[in-house]
Amino acid sequence: MLVFAPGLVGAVGEAPPAATLSVVFLGVFPTVVAYLALGYAFARMPASNATSFLYLVPALAFLVAWVWLGEVPTVLSVVGGAVALTGVVLVNTKRP
Repeated sequence: MLVFAPGLVGAVGEAPPAATLSVVFLGVFPTVVAYLALGYAFARMPASNATSFLYLVPALAFLVAWVWLGEVPTVLSVVGGAVALTGVVLVNTKRP
């Protein structure tokens, strides 16, 4: 990302406030809060259990897009998500 550093100050100055706030939001919530939550989980349970919660990210993104952004999911995206989650469940339950 340092490739963009020379023009950063000028670009931020020219960007609309909504775009700057969106970038700050994306830097704080999905990044910092997620890593803090994962670190908290690692401190209290085995890593294999804690990382299994990462499979919730696409499902939560799906719900946020639907509820907050008003993006109506297509049938194909619901079927694709169900296939992916079924694969995860099968792989995690078929242990010797």
